[in-house]
Amino acid sequence: MNEPQNIKQMRLKLYEEVWTEPMTTVAVKYGISDNGLRKRCKALNIPLPPAGYWAKVKAGKPVPDRVPLPPTLYNSSDKNDKSNGSTLKGQKKEGILSLIATEELTIEQLSNMRDFDLLLPGSFEDFSNWCSNIKVPGRIQDYHALVSKHQSEMDYREARDKEHPFRDTGIRIWSPVEKVKYRENEAVIPIEVSSKQYNRACRIADTIINSFQELKARFSVERGNKDNITITLLSTDLSFELVEHKTKRRNLSERSALHELRPIYEEVFDGRLQINWTARKARYYSSDKSAPILLSYSDSGNKQLENQIPAMVLELCKLCFNNEIINGFEHKERAIQFEEERSERLEKEYAEKQRKLGEKRKVQQETLINELPEHANNWFKRNQLLKFADELENYLANCEVVDTVNLLQKYIKLVRQNADNCNPLDRILDEMRALELLEES
Repeated sequence: MNEPQNIKQMRLKLYEEVWTEPMTTVAVKYGISDNGLRKRCKALNIPLPPAGYWAKVKAGKPVPDRVPLPPTLYNSSDKNDKSNGSTLKGQKKEGILSLIATEELTIEQLSNMRDFDLLLPGSFEDFSNWCSNIKVPGRIQDYHALVSKHQSEMDYREARDKEHPFRDTGIRIWSPVEKVKYRENEAVIPIEVSSKQYNRACRIADTIINSFQELKARFSVERGNKDNITITLLSTDLSFELVEHKTKRRNLSERSALHELRPIYEEVFDGRLQINWTARKARYYSSDKSAPILLSYSDSGNKQLENQIPAMVLELCKLCFNNEIINGFEHKERAIQFEEERSERLEKEYAEKQRKLGEKRKVQQETLINELPEHANNWFKRNQLLKFADELENYLANCEVVDTVNLLQKYIKLVRQNADNCNPLDRILDEMRALELLEES
């Protein structure tokens, strides 16, 4: 079966690169590890040089012939393998999401990707259909745990405030009963609506939370200055608050004489729900100081908030996918920058090492030069002593006095020993070998 042209070109290019340079060098070009590059070549059925290949090349030794590029293992009937040349087997499963593994992509490929390009080709239709089928039920028997917790906490707060209406007003009322101590409010998802819209708001919140749970998102409900929820999908933190619009209306209650000539207005809930979203990079990207993205959806005309949830989830996922691509791109950039800084550091360390070796060679060479007169004197002294010993031995050849012969023989032995001690040759050779080693370093 013929392989797609884009995959064919990419395989041929990568095949040439890994047989021209070591894996570590090629991997730096793509901003990935050599192990990641090796996995990618394996997925693309690209043969690699055997172990020790580049060491033999460096040493000038013979190496095995290049293995011919075989056909790809690509199968056009498998839609999960249609990756536009970005990856064949590199994919991540996030619930119903089928995502391309960004760590297997090159920085060039990532720079050309946008939002839904993160989905494996062929999977966007399935994902889009899933979004369009999100419905807010008219009745819910078992709410999500986060929504149930909100309902329980709201019941507690309402009962507490009815029983002790002055709890937070600062008004001190004398009571013979011991002062009641209240626990702190527990963190819940932020829903601020009237009692008439409360059940509707809970059903909307439950549907949103369950939808993101299907996408394998993580949830965090915390309480700082106010209630909040964080939904982390991939590398993006999403937060929402569900509120009800308020409008001004004239207060018809009794007014004091002071306000008889000026109407008094109050804000009241008007039945229109709105959900406000905040999207930013996940908190572990602490260096990111960019402003969060804000999105709002509300009841408008004949289009209720419930009917906007499919488009809302789709748009939020689009933001998350785009952030994931950007994070992958930035990670590759950091990896390349790190490698460049590492190479620069190694070059500086090597240059410093060579400088120190040069200084050491210079010092050792100067020491050797300064010792030349001493070496020469010792050499001449040695030769003189050996010549002296030879002449004494010639004298002994004609000497017939036994005592004299015995004494001179011992003396000649001492002369030759002293000549050997004066020999500078071993010292000269040792110093020259040390100097040669420094020059080879």
